[in-house]
Amino acid sequence: MLSFVYKALFGACLAVFCPFLAQAQSARPLIPSVLSGLTYSETGQLVLTRNGQKLVDLDKKDAYSLTQMVGNPVGNEVGILLDFSKPGFTGTVAYGPYNEKAEYPAIAFLPRTVSIREGKALLDIKGAVKGANDFFNLSEKGQGIIGYRILDSTRRIIYEGRVAFSGKGPYTVLPTVVEGPFINNLTSTGCVISYETQVPVKTTISVGNQIFRDPQATTHHELTISGLRPEMDYVYTVTYNTRSDQHRFKTAPVLGSRKPFTFAFACANRGTSGGGERDFGGTNYQSSRAIMAAALLNGAVFMQATGDLTTGGNPSEQGHLLEYANWKRALEPFWHKIPVYAGMGDHEVNYTTFEPDPETKKNPKIDRFPYQTESGEATFAHAFVHPTNGPASEDGTSYDPDIKQIDFPTYQENVYYYTYDNVGMIVLNTEYWKSHYPGVDGSPEGYIMDAQFKWLTETMQKLEKDPAIDHIFVNVHSAVFPNGDHVNGAMWYEGNNAERPKVAGTLVKTGILERRDQLLDLCVNKSKKFLAFLSGDEHNFAFLHVTPDTPMYPESYPLPKLKLSRPFYHLNNGGGGSAPYAMLVTPWMKQFQFFTEPPVLALISVNGSTVSLKAFNAETFGTICHDVKLR
Repeated sequence: MLSFVYKALFGACLAVFCPFLAQAQSARPLIPSVLSGLTYSETGQLVLTRNGQKLVDLDKKDAYSLTQMVGNPVGNEVGILLDFSKPGFTGTVAYGPYNEKAEYPAIAFLPRTVSIREGKALLDIKGAVKGANDFFNLSEKGQGIIGYRILDSTRRIIYEGRVAFSGKGPYTVLPTVVEGPFINNLTSTGCVISYETQVPVKTTISVGNQIFRDPQATTHHELTISGLRPEMDYVYTVTYNTRSDQHRFKTAPVLGSRKPFTFAFACANRGTSGGGERDFGGTNYQSSRAIMAAALLNGAVFMQATGDLTTGGNPSEQGHLLEYANWKRALEPFWHKIPVYAGMGDHEVNYTTFEPDPETKKNPKIDRFPYQTESGEATFAHAFVHPTNGPASEDGTSYDPDIKQIDFPTYQENVYYYTYDNVGMIVLNTEYWKSHYPGVDGSPEGYIMDAQFKWLTETMQKLEKDPAIDHIFVNVHSAVFPNGDHVNGAMWYEGNNAERPKVAGTLVKTGILERRDQLLDLCVNKSKKFLAFLSGDEHNFAFLHVTPDTPMYPESYPLPKLKLSRPFYHLNNGGGGSAPYAMLVTPWMKQFQFFTEPPVLALISVNGSTVSLKAFNAETFGTICHDVKLR
């Protein structure tokens, strides 16, 4: 009788529980066929089996998300209530009027802050924005924008946002451009202007006598501006509901005009110690803003920033988007005017992290999947607007285990090229599909996989044949010639050619030094226009003039050695604000010049057939090098 009762109860439990169990199992992401040694446990946990050890996914979470920090603002009789949807969250909000009409808009912070209690904060407008503290007369106008910074209980800055309002009490929250507008993909006849609003809304952009419209209400706005004249200054106005923002930009010259211009270059902006804006939600806001301001002050027409923009390595897209929003906020007042082109670094990866390996005590990490939505590559494409002229992915290569389905992360908007006048800029992803542990499927730091290398070959050939292009720069995050913390990685690995990707449990044929040599052969020996590699993973500024006599190999290297046909340059500027890396031993270390700690802005000036370099400390303006002739 008891047995019958237990069976009946068990059957009833199964009837209730099994649909939920089946639903949970079906919700598990499909393990890509390029990954071996991964399974799901009976409880649904992702498990990595390595050397007989089962290592469970730690299921890490980001402390904050971008959606939370935007704050779901709601107006009331006193001001604006921010709700971060995070019970138990305590901290502080500094806030004040946002000077939206300024050429370079910023927040004029009030002398007092407000507390965050149980994840909510009230921005008092009626009692605080008045008299001497109402510099922009918002109380009289009955409308404006309030900017705010969120600080946690340790006083670390988490996010800077803004919200538009109308009224004199009660207050009404209005649709707000909370990020941007940004100038992207600049050409001689137009650009792409992008921005974010906190609620879906249809917007327009007027430029000259043209109006460009959103096709439908959305929070992400990306409008292609066309039909403009080369080298012309334009005012553009973004209009949304009853509000509008106005800024300026200048179109590029016609390709091959060979007129003088300067572009800026700085990487590795991730947060560091020192307090305040040195670690602004994962990025060094202070140095990043100083670098971008100095770039504009010195007439730069675009900024190239190839990787380590934030601390990164996040376990979620929303956590990483929050950090990207903070980096973009640092550059935003100047990005209204000139484009910024970003590239992926090793900190742009989103990681799944497993329990420590009992042998090494280290945590294996892999690029998060599903790759279409959770990978670092997908998040990067979500955060930035870049040309879509790169390769698709590594699918279809000789090591692809299943050519019938998409198994690799995307290259879209993280591998691309663009041109300005007579310069071709190629942006590579040297941190693609990165695995952060030996022997685990994925690609090591610094490796350019086959499909990307094939695309690079075709792009180099295309630019080489283009009569409008005189100079080619190849942007890599991992240095071809590292100098500091990455001498045991990048494209060197202390001379160990054994490093290479592992796909579905099998190592690919070409090692890291062999691929480096193929890269050098393509760019140097097979191209007359290639001038320099621009890298940023080493947190320093370092200038290297590479010649056919530069030592490039470890002692007793057993494989054929590449003979360089001509000299070229390798410029590392990881001076964006991260903690500095000292010089370590490499065969080429004695040839580095102008070796300097962050923050550094590098400016490359092009005037027809001539190219020169200068660099200086972005916060003190101390000279590092000046008028160094590259060509």
